[in-house]
Order: sequence, then C-alpha cells, then structure tokens
Amino acid sequence: MRRDLLDWYAAEHRHFPWRATNDPYAVLVSEVMLQQTQAARIAARFPRFMAHFPTLESLASAPAAAVLAEWSGLGYNRRALTLQRTAVMVARDGWPRDVAGLARLPGIGAYTARAVASLAFGIPVGVVDTNVRRWLLRRFGGPDQPARLQLISDALAGHGRGPEVGSWTHATMEFGAAICRSREPRCGACPIARGCPSRGAAVMIPVPRQPPLRGSDRAYRGATLRLLAASSRHALQEREVLVSLAAAGGGIGPALDETGWARVRNGLERDGLAHRAGGMLRLGAATIGA
Repeated sequence: MRRDLLDWYAAEHRHFPWRATNDPYAVLVSEVMLQQTQAARIAARFPRFMAHFPTLESLASAPAAAVLAEWSGLGYNRRALTLQRTAVMVARDGWPRDVAGLARLPGIGAYTARAVASLAFGIPVGVVDTNVRRWLLRRFGGPDQPARLQLISDALAGHGRGPEVGSWTHATMEFGAAICRSREPRCGACPIARGCPSRGAAVMIPVPRQPPLRGSDRAYRGATLRLLAASSRHALQEREVLVSLAAAGGGIGPALDETGWARVRNGLERDGLAHRAGGMLRLGAATIGA
C-alpha cells in the first residue's frame, strides 16, 4: 500500500512551492500557513512571504506590524505572531531535533511538530490532519480515536527512510485532498482501492464546523487588520476604521455599536494585533517608548 501511494504521489501530485524544499524554516512557514487554510490559497502567498522574510533571522528581527501586514488576508492572524515568536526562539537556541522539542515551540501543536519533523528532518513519523483522518477511517475503520489513528499513521510512516519520509507525509495529505475527498471520493482513481472496505460506499466523515463568520468578532477583527495593513504606516483613526467597516457591512455584518467596537478593539489589543497610540489605531502591539 505504501509503494502504491508513493508511486501515485510521484506521478499525480499538485506542485506547490513548499513541496520543493526541506529547509526547516520554509517548511514551518508553510505548515503554519496551511493550518485551517486551503492549500490553493497559500500557493500565491507563501512565495511572497518568503520573499519578504527569506530567513529565520529576518522574520525574528522584523517589526511585528510588518509581519502582520504581510500575513493580512490569511486569517487567524495570531498565527503570524506565534510564528515570529518561534523564529526568535529558534534563532537564539537552534532547532529542536525531535517531535517533543518541536511541539514545545509557540503555536506548534502535535500535528505541525510531526509535519516539520518528517518534512524537514527526515524523522519517520505520521501526521493526522483532516484529510489523513478521513482516509484512515475509511480504509481501516473505527473507532475514531485520535490516539489510535496516530498509531496507525506512525506505523505506516515508520517504514520510510531518506527522501521517502517527506514524500510519504506529502502523499498521505495529498491523497485525502485529491482522491479520498470528503464529498464524491474518487474511488475509481484510487491507487490503494484494492481491499478497501469503503470502495464505492465511502461515508461522510464528520468534522467540527466553524461558527458563521459574518457578524462575528472574528469577521470584524480580520477586516480591521486588513484595513490597518493596507493603510499608510499601518495606522488609522478609529473613526476611519468604523466608517470603513460600516461601508463593507454586507460582507462583514451589521454596523458595530460602541460596545461592540470596544470589545473588538480591546480583543485586538489584548492579543497584540493592534494598539492605540497618538490618537490612532496601529497595527501590532505597543512597544516601549511608542
């Protein structure tokens, strides 16, 4: 099964820019970007981000406002700040060389630690994202227990050596995204269909649903950060922000009242994504002497 899946991946995989490197920094950037974001959206943004911050050290030393501005539009903006915190730590202490050490870095959970370990350092460990979970359950059945699925994924990955380790990680994710899809799985094109109990009868694998974006604080936060990122010197009068948010209300939600705006603004300040200074709302956290 491993050989059939690897052969399929070698011939059929989509060519994304992060798949051409095993540089730990580039791998980490791509994996953080891909958290809760479709690969097609990242394909154009990853090269641009890497052009702005080509090395770990350049990201570590950049102003947070510049990092947030380059991240703008990717969503879940705190990822940009935790990525920069990781860059600072690794620039100072070096890269951890095992899964446990990688998982201790800011914002790097079990999945991302395993992805970086396999793709950058050739450690033969399995990953279980949404796509991998789906095909593992269809191929091997339940119960749907994270620890059990991780054991299966690790067992399959453990046979890899050398460059095959990274190829296997990419293949497992690509297979779930392109063949064993959530809706209308392509069983007729499946390279490992032989012996699969779900062939021709694959069931939907439930995933947690995000609450609606429109009208949520998340929508107003994202819109505010996009406005600040696009503005001169990454700063605007609060009144300008409110006017722009109201003008874009159809896609974001109803106009915010004073209480709603205070909640959104205070949340941005609390998370270090924006701050008030000099009568302006500015991108990034306040700095000493600002």
